[in-house]
Amino acid sequence: MVTPMQQAERVTRDKEHLHLQWQHDLEPLARVAIGNTLVVETADNFGLFREMNSEDDLVEAMSLTQLNPLTGPIYVEDARPGDTLVVEIVDVTVEDQGHIALIPNVGVLRNHTKTPHTKIWKIRDGQSILNEDIQFPIRPIVGTFGTMPAEDGTYAIHPGPHGGNLDDTNLTIGAFYHMPVFVPGALVMVGDVHANQGDSEIAMGIEVDGTVTLRFVDLVRDEKIPYARIETADQWVFPADAPTLEEAVELSALFAAQFLSERLDLSMEDATYLLCAVGNVRISQAAFAYYNVTVRTEVPKSVDRHDRLAGYAR
Repeated sequence: MVTPMQQAERVTRDKEHLHLQWQHDLEPLARVAIGNTLVVETADNFGLFREMNSEDDLVEAMSLTQLNPLTGPIYVEDARPGDTLVVEIVDVTVEDQGHIALIPNVGVLRNHTKTPHTKIWKIRDGQSILNEDIQFPIRPIVGTFGTMPAEDGTYAIHPGPHGGNLDDTNLTIGAFYHMPVFVPGALVMVGDVHANQGDSEIAMGIEVDGTVTLRFVDLVRDEKIPYARIETADQWVFPADAPTLEEAVELSALFAAQFLSERLDLSMEDATYLLCAVGNVRISQAAFAYYNVTVRTEVPKSVDRHDRLAGYAR
């Protein structure tokens, strides 16, 4: 364990630093104070399962226990249960090769994927390359990111109030991530970087080894938010997960309405009116991969003339 932050400015993706479960007794790899910046290397979604080097590397089935290794944990000084930890994603970089694996019976198009296929994506000059005719700019996101859950032993693949595997495209450079703290030190873990990912993550994003630069911004005492939330310069984002899309949408909209009611001194009815007019519910992950669907409700900050929706992102 490294105690002084000055000795741990970078946490590597060495296999002994990677974990497939959120476990309360994990030894911290680094300790940070509010105001510190830390660089965290992450492994791709199969990083402790298998290597994906060519399109002959096929995945015929997968187990939740093998997916999304997380780098960490990172101990945040003075963080205590009931607080909200705010972390800025300063930068996300990716390696020069990633993959998408199509696995039978997994994904939105699972009824049309009867045999396994793999695409190796070359990443060159800031572009993800399908072929010489089809390529586009990378837009890296952090697919799995959170604090240690209250429930010990939660698998890395699962989303929840702590954050975890949200696959939210807003978790990119410039975002401020607000996470509830459940255990002393928060015990943050990071992984599952995607070079690109569309909403709903049809089957996978472009899974890739990454490097994430984080700035630990603030500890809000005794805020007790019900679920991790994301703030960008323009909007607030309220993720939620549930076994069905309908349940996840309801929960996400409820988190947004409660936030608006508190921040803007509105009745729940008026907050609902506002969401009807300007709220956008989007699917973050509905890949039907044997774990909960994640959605988010997005609310623009600009609707309030008195800047009461201002936060850390400007």
